[in-house]
Amino acid sequence: MVYKFYKLVFKILIFFFITLNSLANIIYDKENIVITEFDLSYYKDIYFGKYNEEINNSKAMKNLVIIKKLVIDLEKNNNKFLKKIDKDILDEIGEENIKSQTVFDIIRYFKTRNEFVINYFKNNFSKSDLENVFRSFDNLNFPISNNNCLTMIKVIDLKNNKEFIDNFFTSIKKQSDIIRISNDNKNYNVCINQLNRNIIDNEILKYIESKTEDEFNKFLYAK
Repeated sequence: MVYKFYKLVFKILIFFFITLNSLANIIYDKENIVITEFDLSYYKDIYFGKYNEEINNSKAMKNLVIIKKLVIDLEKNNNKFLKKIDKDILDEIGEENIKSQTVFDIIRYFKTRNEFVINYFKNNFSKSDLENVFRSFDNLNFPISNNNCLTMIKVIDLKNNKEFIDNFFTSIKKQSDIIRISNDNKNYNVCINQLNRNIIDNEILKYIESKTEDEFNKFLYAK
């Protein structure tokens, strides 16, 4: 789940990075930080792709300035790590395609943030974490099926269903889409369409980002 999502995000990053217009108007130029109209538009597109939420210009600009400052701090305090990230990026897209320093810094930021999310998911993400994520939903109403989701028997709320939580947890750890539960002493497949799966995946990512925020900031500002 997490791996698939971040591979997709990075492909989107690369696509926009290569096709950007380097002649966009400058809309922010302070303290050696320069941001163009394209940079702002690019960041808003990436934000929507990642969180499935719109972000206004003011907040997007604020986040961009923060990203630029964090990258500057990373250059000073964790330069060895940043060079590794830069090498991965350049190997992927080619140095000749670099047109905007701000867009490059956005990619650097997300690549760095990605390291912490993946590490937490692999080594620390637990069933109790998943239960916390599910608590953020009013309900988890999904259809169940006895023929691999070709036809649906009924829709039930699985938010507090322990078997569902256990099997959903196993499915994301094993990168599987198959989730089964028992109901009325019969076995069923839980049928989750791609839209709902994406919603759950995004909530898991938000949760992991919040759990790793302190560690991530300590790393960025480590002296």
